[in-house]
Amino acid sequence: MGGGRGDRGGKSRDDGYSGGKSRDNYSGGNARDDGYSSGKGSRDGKGEKGDRKGEKGDRKGEKGKGGEKGKNRASRPVLMTGVRGQVVKLIQGKPSGFLKRGDGREQDVFFDFEDILDGATLELWDVVEFDIVEGSDSRPYGARIKQLPKHTPPQDASSSLKTSTPVAASKTGSLTGSLTGSISLGPSSGSRLGGALTGGLSLRPGGGLSGGLSGGLGGLRPGGAGGALGPSLSGGAGGALGAGASGGGGALGGGGGGAGKDDSDEDWDGADEDGLMWGRVVSTKQGFGFLTRLGSAASDAQLFFRAGDVVGMNSNDPGPPGKGLEITLPHGRNSNGFKSFWLNVDDEVSFIEAKDHRGDPRAIDVRKERKGAWRTGRRQGRSSKKNSFQDQWQRLLDMDPEQVLHNASLFKEVLGSQEFRDRPSYLQSIVSILAAKELVEDDRADSLYRIFLDSTAMQTALRTTILKHSSGKHSGDFLEECLRCLVECVLRHPSPQDLRGHLPLVELVEAWEASIREGSTATKKGGVPPEVKSMFETLQKKFPDEINLSRVLGVRQKKTILSAAEDYSELLEADDYQDMPILPTSEEMLGKSAFEIQENMRTYQKCEDYIQTHFMLLREDYVEPLRAGIQLFFEGRHSPKDLHVYTGMKVIGLLAAPGVVYRVELQKSQTRRINWDKTRQLMYGNLLCFSDDNFQTVMWATIWRRDPDLLREKGHLDIKLPFEPYDDRMEPGKTFCCIENTTTYFEAVRHVLIALQNMRPTDVPFQSILLSPQPDSLPPGFLKAGADMFHFHNVFQSCEKADAPVSAPKTFNVLQEWPSTLQEALDIDPSQLDAIRHALTHAVALIQGPPGTGKTWVGLKIVQALLDNTRGLRHSPILVVCYTNHALDQFLEGIFKFCERMARIGSRSKSEIMKTRNLKELVSEMPLSPEFRQARKAVMERRDRLRKELEKVLNTVNRRTLDVHSAREILGDKGFEQFYESYLVYLGDDAKKVTDAYEDADAVDEELWTKMLKAFLETSNFEKLAPVLPKKSSGGLPKFDDDESDSDIDRKTKEIADDAEEEEAEEEEHERKLDMEVTEPKRPGTFELHIELPNAWMPQWEDYEETMKPELRSFVWQDEVDRLWLLPREFKHEAYRQWMLQMHFEARELLPELARQLERNADSKTALDRDRQLELLREMEIVGMTTTAVSKNQDLLKALRPEVIVVEEAAQVLEAHILAALHPRTQHIILIGDHQQLRPATTVYRISKHFHLDVSLFERLIHNRADHVTLLQQRRMHPKISRLIRPYYPELRDHASTYQRAEVMGVRQRTFFLKHGHLEDCDGLNHSKTNTFEAHFVSALCAHLIKSGHDESQITVLSPYLGQVRFLKEKLRRDPNTAGVMCMAVDNYQGEENDIIILSLVRSNRDKQLGFVSVDNRINVAITRARCAMYIIGNADMLAGNKLWSAIIDELQSDESFGDRMPLLEYTTGGVFEVKSSDDISCLLEDPLYETGGEGETIGGFEFDRKGGGRGGRVADRWAELDKDRGRGGYSNSGGYGYGGAGYGGSGAGYGGSGAGYGGSGAGYGG
Repeated sequence: MGGGRGDRGGKSRDDGYSGGKSRDNYSGGNARDDGYSSGKGSRDGKGEKGDRKGEKGDRKGEKGKGGEKGKNRASRPVLMTGVRGQVVKLIQGKPSGFLKRGDGREQDVFFDFEDILDGATLELWDVVEFDIVEGSDSRPYGARIKQLPKHTPPQDASSSLKTSTPVAASKTGSLTGSLTGSISLGPSSGSRLGGALTGGLSLRPGGGLSGGLSGGLGGLRPGGAGGALGPSLSGGAGGALGAGASGGGGALGGGGGGAGKDDSDEDWDGADEDGLMWGRVVSTKQGFGFLTRLGSAASDAQLFFRAGDVVGMNSNDPGPPGKGLEITLPHGRNSNGFKSFWLNVDDEVSFIEAKDHRGDPRAIDVRKERKGAWRTGRRQGRSSKKNSFQDQWQRLLDMDPEQVLHNASLFKEVLGSQEFRDRPSYLQSIVSILAAKELVEDDRADSLYRIFLDSTAMQTALRTTILKHSSGKHSGDFLEECLRCLVECVLRHPSPQDLRGHLPLVELVEAWEASIREGSTATKKGGVPPEVKSMFETLQKKFPDEINLSRVLGVRQKKTILSAAEDYSELLEADDYQDMPILPTSEEMLGKSAFEIQENMRTYQKCEDYIQTHFMLLREDYVEPLRAGIQLFFEGRHSPKDLHVYTGMKVIGLLAAPGVVYRVELQKSQTRRINWDKTRQLMYGNLLCFSDDNFQTVMWATIWRRDPDLLREKGHLDIKLPFEPYDDRMEPGKTFCCIENTTTYFEAVRHVLIALQNMRPTDVPFQSILLSPQPDSLPPGFLKAGADMFHFHNVFQSCEKADAPVSAPKTFNVLQEWPSTLQEALDIDPSQLDAIRHALTHAVALIQGPPGTGKTWVGLKIVQALLDNTRGLRHSPILVVCYTNHALDQFLEGIFKFCERMARIGSRSKSEIMKTRNLKELVSEMPLSPEFRQARKAVMERRDRLRKELEKVLNTVNRRTLDVHSAREILGDKGFEQFYESYLVYLGDDAKKVTDAYEDADAVDEELWTKMLKAFLETSNFEKLAPVLPKKSSGGLPKFDDDESDSDIDRKTKEIADDAEEEEAEEEEHERKLDMEVTEPKRPGTFELHIELPNAWMPQWEDYEETMKPELRSFVWQDEVDRLWLLPREFKHEAYRQWMLQMHFEARELLPELARQLERNADSKTALDRDRQLELLREMEIVGMTTTAVSKNQDLLKALRPEVIVVEEAAQVLEAHILAALHPRTQHIILIGDHQQLRPATTVYRISKHFHLDVSLFERLIHNRADHVTLLQQRRMHPKISRLIRPYYPELRDHASTYQRAEVMGVRQRTFFLKHGHLEDCDGLNHSKTNTFEAHFVSALCAHLIKSGHDESQITVLSPYLGQVRFLKEKLRRDPNTAGVMCMAVDNYQGEENDIIILSLVRSNRDKQLGFVSVDNRINVAITRARCAMYIIGNADMLAGNKLWSAIIDELQSDESFGDRMPLLEYTTGGVFEVKSSDDISCLLEDPLYETGGEGETIGGFEFDRKGGGRGGRVADRWAELDKDRGRGGYSNSGGYGYGGAGYGGSGAGYGGSGAGYGGSGAGYGG
């Protein structure tokens, strides 16, 4: 019945993937035996093809006229009864399989589980007895299957029906019956058929011919007379002989004799004009059902449909659960809010009629409708138009391979559509479909590969797509699928040589070569997989000129860096991210070991890998500085700027406030010189590393509170353990060495790592977008076609043109094409309108905003549109996230103008408006409910009880004497009574006084117990007997090779303290790091319990035993309980010490559990407060947070579950921070930023360089060619400034308003680069850089601009280096006129702007080291902040090798805006005054404050006159020199300033000759 493929006939396939053997899979093996018909191999030429694969077939039959009553199956012709056989195959995922007959025939029989009698469960090789019936497709099926006992021989016991009468006659009855025998079609002249046609033949209704074809039909080829005959033959009307890959012509049969047609060539539109029909479900099975038509097309014929063909529900009745066919739509496309719904018998549906691969009618695009809807023709929720391309595309993606086979016409329609050609990224999904194993192994798929091969997309886009995937860690997946797909296309083609030059094979080889070199996941383990090699060998046989396999096999993967550590002794394999410790391990810190990490890839195969990668990278970014710092500390080479070392630190108390907090004491010599109000030392949340054993072991703690007064006066600091509430090693009496690394902020990192560790792969939304190399473009989950009507009355109100020829449409469907009249009616840039459209219609929206293009304005419009139109679609507020507090305040203030229902989480706001919307303030105004009061009271009572227990236990632990209560517990009632009786014996005659006062041992109180101990121990100083260890002399500090002394540490501390005065430049970053709602506790409160621990705790028994005298080590007091009073004094003391140790450690054992209970109680209090916060937040429309606040409020966000997230400055945010904010209910995320400006900040440069941690999610998705919009019109910079950045943004345009920027007073040009050759300053102690010459020049230039008429608020000074920022602030503060000029680091000024920007580049050295100045992103930010004027001071020769700087300098040179002398304008006359140093400007200012007398060493051929004041110390001398310059021609500016006659103002208004006044020869201004 099967037959070989049409392109191979009966020949064996010796060009397979592995050595020419029969094809089982790519690596060789046995012949495929998964078909219906006879034949063992089909690939080795020895037999006929077996094809057990098959399908369930259309088993509905025909409705008999007098047959069975069942609706879902008509009577079927019985071919054989009582056949015995064995189960040879069970189909995974489908309740069906194949039976091998025991009568010697090789034709296996398909069966369905529902035909098994008595509910038996069959397993492979079970022996069964069954009947063989003929299906409606003329194929044999197993029926009435009976399981036989084990060991029953499978010999045949059947009776063959040579001719059988069908139980139910055919409908038309032209000829029915079964014809068996052999028909031979031998080769003859003129005959185009060769081979044999054998097997059972049945003439079906309408005269069609259906039967089994085996053997070869070699003469049939596409393009030949009849085309290839595929494995399934089913005659159509008129007797045509159709096949899966048939061509035109050459029909076999009678009647009309039409040409055989493949279903892919059919274009059948259904009965109605619009293709939409109505029907009623008549039966349902597992995974499929049947329906009959209703209305004008009503008939008894049953149409088959699959569960996958059901696309929605327009009824409000989901049906009774558990009955009928359950429908759960993919991708959250469930109707009417129901998670699932059911189709039952008699349910009414609408559908589109189509044909399956045999040409039989079937129903697709089925929707459940309300009862009776067909009578009125109402089609709620669906259009009568043809399905949109997106609907067709989604349907195709949702299909399994079997469904794709049955929908070849849809496959062809999708590939042939213009929309598909416009989306080359979709080609990858098609390749994945065709590379599926099920299709590769199925001969019925020939038509699909032929459609693909003939498609325009394959011919035009596949080559480009392969080239785009030639790099990237996971490119190998696509490349392997593409290779497999092309191999199938070649092997299935009748003449592969005709494809020479048409397939992108050369590009595929090159892409594989690059992929291997980059180390893709397909090749990482053991080189090229054998399967890939075998496929390449197959292609090389066919196309030796295009396939060079040696190139692929010869390439070697480049060396991969696997650790962030530059120096490590061992590379450790990381555990699963959910099992990895968040804190550094001792192996990492002390053993120079490092965990293996993977780079932030462009794509990810598995979501687990995605989370694991970002977890490990973020962890390593904070661990590596600690590891490196401690190693340098061991070697005595650490820098006091980054690593602070505190020796002699002690634990002096415990606080219960909330949970357990340790109070430690620092040495006063290490705290007294530090300005604790300004320094970032011991900052709240910093991670501290403790050790008391010379760093053989380490402990970790974070700073919980840092009170400057307590630190100054007493050196006290409060710390908390990050994960466990209590550690017994942190005990009083020990002296610790503590290390603090300030380069990383652990508190923010910790919360993100915890969030990632708690995240399951299924929790990550948008996986097809976040992980894919070519992300899909999907609408937000809450938007559905037909329910996407948005109203823009408020959004567009402020930007309508007054003179617009048409009014702007205010209401339209956003998922459809937007009205073209919008752009005509609105006064906004087309790219801004496109950005709004993109953001509202994409689940993951990316908007790139170059400087000045209005990112924030666009973001506000998007938020306003979402607020106005999604209130009923969302169940949570919109979450707005920004990188900095300043940006968040600005954005929220903009939203506040149209929405006041907002809350800002985080206490670092400087906006007066936002302070009123702070979550803490809003919650404090909420009334307390009775339930909350009761719950809080219960929590507080439990807290107080636990605190009392803790206090009692700690008092016991801290005791140095044994109290009577402890003595009773240790000695026991009997032992204590014996001790008391022995005391009375000891007293002798005086015992009566005691017995008169105390009846018995139970009455002994503390006073009597003290007397008893004094008598027993023969001393009154009990505390001296308490067991203690001798103090360690090392103080926890390891021995260095160079023995760093305390005085050296004090000196370094002094240097840090001096530097702390100048750290204002770091304020913004500090504020951002600390941003949280519950921030650092300020002062000890009345609700805290503070227990002082002045005494050293007693040693562990093992440690104490080492200090005991040898004769005492074997002493055990319990053995001497009856004669304690008779012991020698030394043994009595030893017994007392053992009692003390027992008392001490029995109490200490209670501390961990008490600490845990206090921590849990604190968590309960936090949860109560969080519930109140959630109650308020759920009433809000907007919730705003910084990225740091997002990381610290994970529990709150997890409960709030915002469905819409808007991230501003998204290109500055680490991907892990955004990932941690996502959750399964996130349906829409909008990322606004610019990856060409500042990237996310990382601590370790090596991690950024080699592992790409500094690549944001925003940038990664854009590199993956995700849909995004770039804003193209800037409204900030004057064109003279924006031209400088044109090489970075070639498409950027200037808005007309930028040409109207105010003129600059005091400088002739809007832009100027003053070049110099003065060296930067050398400061070995300071990491940052300074340049004295530039600091002096910039401060003098600011003074000149202010004197020329500018306000100091109009000027901002920028520098890439914090050291220079501090130096500049110092210089500016000298002059009251410039003290208010803002001075900032470039990195802290992104998103800001001012009228005049002055940039100090700093770097000038003989080594040509540029540092930050060479980073394009920073250059971009620095030169795009100015509105009116931009002035740069730097060493131009240093920048010569940088591409962007070279382009900027070339542009500046084009209009003489570059040089070593800057043309300033004199205040009163407007005359040009050239300056090249602050001394020159001081002459113009007539202010000696700016005179330096010559400064700094120069390089690069620059000379400096050191004779006081550069080129003239007086203004008159300077004017004289200008006269000389004027005679030489000087500068020329058309129509403007000019020398040699063409004077200021042009056209005769000359700037006069020597000594002539302004205007020249009496001519006034404008002369």
